[in-house]
Amino acid sequence: MDIGAFVQENKRWLIGGAAGAVVWLIAGTVVDSSLQPQRLSASKLGQKAQAYGKEAQAAAAAELAELQKARAALQAELAFVPDKRFELEGKGAHDTYGYQTGLALKQAITSTASERMVQCSEASITWEIPTTADDTRGMLLGLAVLDELQKRLFAAHDAVKAERPEAIGLRAIVAMKLDARRGQRSTARAPRAGEIDLRDLLVQEQVSFTVQADEATLLRLLESCRQSGRTLVVDGWQLMQPTRRGEPCTLKGTVLGVQFKNVPQTQDGKSAEAK
Repeated sequence: MDIGAFVQENKRWLIGGAAGAVVWLIAGTVVDSSLQPQRLSASKLGQKAQAYGKEAQAAAAAELAELQKARAALQAELAFVPDKRFELEGKGAHDTYGYQTGLALKQAITSTASERMVQCSEASITWEIPTTADDTRGMLLGLAVLDELQKRLFAAHDAVKAERPEAIGLRAIVAMKLDARRGQRSTARAPRAGEIDLRDLLVQEQVSFTVQADEATLLRLLESCRQSGRTLVVDGWQLMQPTRRGEPCTLKGTVLGVQFKNVPQTQDGKSAEAK
């Protein structure tokens, strides 16, 4: 075969192939160089650290202080601190103390309801039976949330009846249930890189409830949920109007009690536990 003739006949194809090969070689070199780890010298590291001036560093520090202050204020608003009677330490056997505390709370709720002619039975107030000391601690926190809920519910009833004795007020406590611990018992998947596991930051217990009352009583209950150190975080609020005039509304709601964990911080802003 005549090489010259072959080149002349296929010149455009050969040029395209050569150009493609050159591009492939250049791209390969660039990719290899970008994937190779580069070590920075001490001088380069110093230059990186000095990229921000003192004014920028001071501004960042001031902003960090403001964010920490705002976080502390938010935690103070949302945190729920129970009474000592809902703490397990120093109370003896966890199962015995948990049972006695729960029974006393049930009796207190039904007694208060009976005094106000409000329908309520002990069977309508429920929670899971704890099996470990940790479960009992969670149950006691949940009982503290339930206790605060019933106190504010009856307080709203009393306030409405004091203003208008003919008002319906609270008619019935249909159900109060301490729900299974939110994310505390289950061994959930390990968090992804950069993902925050809320279990490392806080403990929360949830109470679901269904009550029948007039709108004024339920509005007072809602307004009372926010109290510094005893905030009931409203997680659900479904109000159903009565089918007949003069009958009470039905409210299905859920509230949370939240406790924040104190995680010590290092100078680089990471928790000591993470290290």
